Amino acid sequence: MVTALVTGASSGFGVDFAHILASKGYDLIIDARRKDKLEEVSRNVADKYGVKVHIIDMDISGFDAAVKLYDLTKDENIEVLINNAGFGMYDFFIDQDASKVNSMIELNISTLTALTNLFLKDMVKKDSGYIMNVASFAGFNPMPFYAAYGGSKAYVMNFSVALSTELKETGSKVKVSAFCPGYTNTEFVAVAGQKRSEFVNRTIGESYPAALEAVNGLFKGKAIVMPRFINKLGALMLKFMSRKKAAETVFKSIRK
Repeated sequence: MVTALVTGASSGFGVDFAHILASKGYDLIIDARRKDKLEEVSRNVADKYGVKVHIIDMDISGFDAAVKLYDLTKDENIEVLINNAGFGMYDFFIDQDASKVNSMIELNISTLTALTNLFLKDMVKKDSGYIMNVASFAGFNPMPFYAAYGGSKAYVMNFSVALSTELKETGSKVKVSAFCPGYTNTEFVAVAGQKRSEFVNRTIGESYPAALEAVNGLFKGKAIVMPRFINKLGALMLKFMSRKKAAETVFKSIRK
């Protein structure tokens, strides 16, 4: 039986990914810090789909933690890696705590990069596997109030597309995708410290359909998966603006 590893699996997209992959017959390894939440997800998924679910309750921020997670799971025939763990911070950048910003960058970038590197080597050797890196709509343009978070997701998106191209151009069957959702009905907005403004309420969508589109896109080999028409339209409109103009547009919209 092949196995899928999902990080950040205690809530939101992580829970959705666990259910979707289990429904496709994958045994699961799910990681997050909140053991009680992981245990709940594990019970629900195992009972519903009859798959094996192993939980790992650890903070995977930073390179050393990523290596530890790899060492714990490398012999489990990981066919799918979902790099979902991450968080955002909303505010003027000068009002954000420097230590927390650094922790965010470690998780959103360093951990994701290390896990991708380690598991990708194994997947390329067997010429089989899938890696989804969760980026964001915020990675397409400068994002005032999400300056560091948006920057981290721009890295994830460009990194993932570059890997997808390297693999395709060298004939590998391994697939890498960047999943780029917009505002979604998860814990993200509240954890980031943003209020549910008029703009958020007008553009927010449900997580499960987006997660399902992401998994299906990954298996089809799409380099970027952006769910929902409103997100695609927004990205297209901003594409035709200068970065400065795009940032000004976001600044005005996001505060409404």
